[in-house]
Amino acid sequence: MKNRTLYLLLIVLIYSFGACQNETPKPPTPIESSDSTVLPKPSPQIISIDGRPISLVVITRQAIIRVAPSIEAAEIARRSKGDSLLFTNRISQFNTAMKLEGVAYNEPWLRVILEGNTMGWVYGACINFDATEQEQLKEKVLDQRAVTLFGASLAQQMAAYQKEVASASTLPAFRTLYSRAKILKEGLEQQMALHVKGAQELPDFFWLNELMDGLLVHYIEAENKYYLFKDLRVWQTISQQTMATEDDKFVAVLLAAYPSDSIAFYFYGWELPVDSTTMCSLLGSNIHSQVLDKIEVALDSNGYFNTEIEDLKQALIDDIAVAEQYWLPLEPIQEELNQIIQKEYSFLSSGDRIALKTRRQLLQKHVENNIALNLFEGQ
Repeated sequence: MKNRTLYLLLIVLIYSFGACQNETPKPPTPIESSDSTVLPKPSPQIISIDGRPISLVVITRQAIIRVAPSIEAAEIARRSKGDSLLFTNRISQFNTAMKLEGVAYNEPWLRVILEGNTMGWVYGACINFDATEQEQLKEKVLDQRAVTLFGASLAQQMAAYQKEVASASTLPAFRTLYSRAKILKEGLEQQMALHVKGAQELPDFFWLNELMDGLLVHYIEAENKYYLFKDLRVWQTISQQTMATEDDKFVAVLLAAYPSDSIAFYFYGWELPVDSTTMCSLLGSNIHSQVLDKIEVALDSNGYFNTEIEDLKQALIDDIAVAEQYWLPLEPIQEELNQIIQKEYSFLSSGDRIALKTRRQLLQKHVENNIALNLFEGQ
């Protein structure tokens, strides 16, 4: 019985050993289970913009069109400054930081259509457009560009200014807006000058014209400098939004001071730049008299614009009294100067009157006094 028991035990052990040898080992169960499926790389997020397709204008030396909204995407075309592209109302939801021609931008990508219905993507900083045709695109591209290049504070001032342009309906509001324009002009000119100094090529700032009414960007090549000049026709329209007359009269003075194209340049309409260093007076053309007539009407007891008018008046008197060169011959110069002296404008100081009469005497012996006349004829 004992031997039979041992025999059965031996059979069980042999069977168990064989079963263990035939069992395929299983890999250990991972501590944290995960889906092993490889997910495709998500495509860049694209958003749609309302409105009809509009034309974009290239403002950089070259604009590269790519197959996708990425600096790493393949290039499919190039466009030069001044070329047009058709925007297809698709824009990347993200911005890309990039330096173009020495200026640092942070803008989205815009989808455009090329010849043969080929779609491509252009970087936002390469283009400008008519902002009145596409408000959403203005907010995402031009407004963002202003923040990047000029800072949030100055960009907010620009937005506040533009809002006030449309809403100014009182004389105090017009006065505030005019003062804000001066602050903006000084701040933006300073910032543009810094960008020009650090850029590899001349950056384009004419897109600022899309963000502010009444201020126009100009580039003076001789100085390699951008300026912002007031568009006086726009300011005339703004003044007409109020019930007051003081602002209308003030703008009339400015229009008389800049008669050629109603743009308030860095020199007045009664003077003429002969070259980059020489300015001559246009006394004798009646521009001085017309401005003085407008000043006589515009000065008011409230004094809203008296500081600006006084500064302008003093510049005009100085042009007459201390100019060393005059564009016209002696006869029309003396004629207008005599008219100004005889009119006895109420706002002229005793010092102004003495200066005008002294200049009349000096002009009678202009050669001896080293005063050049008739530059128009080359004399």
